Amino acid sequence: MKSEILLKWLLLLLFLTIPIIVFFLIISAYNPLISASSLIQDEVFEKKVELGYPVQIMIPKINVDAVVESVGFTSKGEMDAADGPLNAAWFNIGPIPGEIGNSVIDGHSGWKDGTPAVFDDLYKLAEGDKIYIKNQNGEIVTFVVRSLRIYGKNENTLSIFNSNDGLAHLNLITCAGKWNKNKKSSYDRLVVFSDKEI
Repeated sequence: MKSEILLKWLLLLLFLTIPIIVFFLIISAYNPLISASSLIQDEVFEKKVELGYPVQIMIPKINVDAVVESVGFTSKGEMDAADGPLNAAWFNIGPIPGEIGNSVIDGHSGWKDGTPAVFDDLYKLAEGDKIYIKNQNGEIVTFVVRSLRIYGKNENTLSIFNSNDGLAHLNLITCAGKWNKNKKSSYDRLVVFSDKEI
């Protein structure tokens, strides 16, 4: 009788421990993948630090000499903007200015009460004008304006952020068009497309 009870307890214990063992085997199998992902992220971060984050933007044609902040996404999944009217903001999810791909910097224009904003005169740029980006290492990367375009509120803007031509680009964004009181922003966006000077 005692042996039967003991056997039942052993079987129950075995039944309870098998799922735990399987769970730990699965976790241990995934650990190399997690570690590899972490290593890749660390490598990308180190690469960006080595190249130098942008800290200043200079556009002599329109007298811009401004600090560049680093921003990501807003809670709505849109590119964030600088805190105040005088600074620009680099989209840190994308390439650093000078890296292959589309680096994007935005800035305010048409600030409330007529307060000057960093990109008030962005529309005055033309093909061939120069844009200078200074990074945290003190290096300056030069870009040459290629074109300007206004995007409506419902237009696809993926081309501003994505590029597959193997070259380095810098795209500047600011507000344009009618002011939307509810969103506290303009309906349209003015984009200046520029290419790294070779």
